[in-house]
Amino acid sequence: MSQSEEKMYDLIDRLNQLWETGFHILPPLIVVKSQELSRIISSFPDAISNEIRDAHVILRKKDDIIQDAKMKAERIITEAENERHRFLNESSLNKAVEERAREIREQVIKECEAIKMKAFNEAESTRLAAQEEAIKIKEGAQRLAQEILNKLDGDLKQLYQVVATNQQYLADMQYQNSQLSSNYEKRN
Repeated sequence: MSQSEEKMYDLIDRLNQLWETGFHILPPLIVVKSQELSRIISSFPDAISNEIRDAHVILRKKDDIIQDAKMKAERIITEAENERHRFLNESSLNKAVEERAREIREQVIKECEAIKMKAFNEAESTRLAAQEEAIKIKEGAQRLAQEILNKLDGDLKQLYQVVATNQQYLADMQYQNSQLSSNYEKRN
């Protein structure tokens, strides 16, 4: 599990704790600390951005692999050139040696290109996988935040309905009390 995923699960655990420690008014209404809820919600982008930083690290590694492949290729080519010169100086079969050196050089260039392409493809595949994972995590975080906000909106609407109902009840009670009081005064 990546560090970013751990942060996401930690944020979800904190939301659950906030829910469990909230003040239960009437089922299913609950009052939670808005500052803590705000802190948790604002932490989601930081958790997501770690995946993006990881993708940048992978891209830098790709460049290092390509640079390493280039250095190996240059070293092999240099060694092949040195070997060719040595053969030319030591042998009377210059044409055969030159032909062999040319073949070696072409083979080395092909192998270097293959190494370079393999490194590039692996780095690109890793970058795409990291980018895709970052997008999935970001979408999941956004979806979770939207669900939390929707639930909070529903809870607030229910709480508002309870308050409005209780206010109406109190108004009705005051009206009934005033009617009783008025009737009592008329009798006396």
